[in-house]
Amino acid sequence: MPDMSKRLCIGLVMVTSFLVFWQSYSTHKAKSINELSVTPSVKVPRETPQKKFSFLFNEAYKCVGRTPFLLLLIPSIPEEVATRDVIRKTWGNETLMPGVDIMRIFLLGAPQPPATFAAMQVLLRNESATFGDIIQQDFMDTYNNLTLKTMMGMEWVATYCPNATYVMKIDTDMFFNPFFLVNQLLQPNLVAKKNYFTGLVVRWARPYRINNSKWFVSIDVYPKDFYPTYCSGTGYVLSGDLAAKIYHIAPVVIPIHMEDVFMGLCLERLRIEVTNSLNSAFNGYRIEYERCKFTKLITVHHYTKEEIEHLWPDFVEAVKSC
Repeated sequence: MPDMSKRLCIGLVMVTSFLVFWQSYSTHKAKSINELSVTPSVKVPRETPQKKFSFLFNEAYKCVGRTPFLLLLIPSIPEEVATRDVIRKTWGNETLMPGVDIMRIFLLGAPQPPATFAAMQVLLRNESATFGDIIQQDFMDTYNNLTLKTMMGMEWVATYCPNATYVMKIDTDMFFNPFFLVNQLLQPNLVAKKNYFTGLVVRWARPYRINNSKWFVSIDVYPKDFYPTYCSGTGYVLSGDLAAKIYHIAPVVIPIHMEDVFMGLCLERLRIEVTNSLNSAFNGYRIEYERCKFTKLITVHHYTKEEIEHLWPDFVEAVKSC
């Protein structure tokens, strides 16, 4: 078969796979952890158009009696145990800012390959019991399912934490400055914003039509020349009220496997405009660490867990002195 035909087949398989997953999502009604017994013998069901994604781990009561000012939704893969530990000790520390209720939730899918599922679930059960910050559904944890993972987060906010004032979706490879976000951008002393969505704003982005790219989207799936305005998936902020609106509109939106583009499509359908970010404080690329400069940024991309752990003590001191 010619190379072009091979690439076309790969692209069609990728898009078809995601469409199958999305059809499943559109009929999904979540079950709580009390309705599903998770044991080492549980196997990941085969995804089919009739599949309904269920919670394998949930934190249904984490928000009870609390009104978090900032809820961090952090997509992670099951194997990133050490990375999650570093985040808990650094920018994801829920007690980092006295007087400001910050909450942390990691978003996981089912381990890959499926053969590792039982052993990985035992480890995750212990981690969940220790930290109480993991939610997981039984879709495959793959790049093409990032949209499903983000929608799981929106579902969780809408169902279990609807009183959250603000929500931030933030990737694990980010250097994140919650001090600047809370004190300079969101400002707890101000009236909370509604229908608010901001981050690293992307305008006039074109769909990738090269069918061997992981960002490939066919004309059949999305025929327009440009995506609507969206925010880079590396880190964006939305008002808590918007999570439920996005979750409920999602099943009728064109299924794009790039979750940041998909969020933009949801906002377009809701007729809600993205808010420009504050003085380019959101960065989707790497900037070499400068202690005082970093105190005026919200996100910087491409930082390893080792770098974050090493730099964090100096950064916290810089927040006080710069």
